[in-house]
Amino acid sequence: MRLKLGEHPRRQFAAFWTIGVTVLVELITVAVRFGAGMSAAEFNKKAPLLLQFHHSFWSIPLLLLLPLTWRWPRFSGALLGIAMGLILSDAIHHLLVLPITVGNTGWHWP
Repeated sequence: MRLKLGEHPRRQFAAFWTIGVTVLVELITVAVRFGAGMSAAEFNKKAPLLLQFHHSFWSIPLLLLLPLTWRWPRFSGALLGIAMGLILSDAIHHLLVLPITVGNTGWHWP
């Protein structure tokens, strides 16, 4: 059964934003990580601290704001989708992309 836009806008917006953010952030991450030809350690020496965090951590403030926006289904759905996209992109990068390309998960702090 296909949903109409007015029926479950939060769910639809969350799905749209989750997919879009996951793909976009992972493409940017791969381009920066491998396009620059530097390791994560080298990147962390040059990049500002806020860019060194795993992008899943950026979802925390978004998820904390979510209850405050729940009465607006489209906005809260987009916020939820962005947060989920950041988490999925980070998981895909560390559990799939890095093991295939460099042979380890690349977990580090920050």
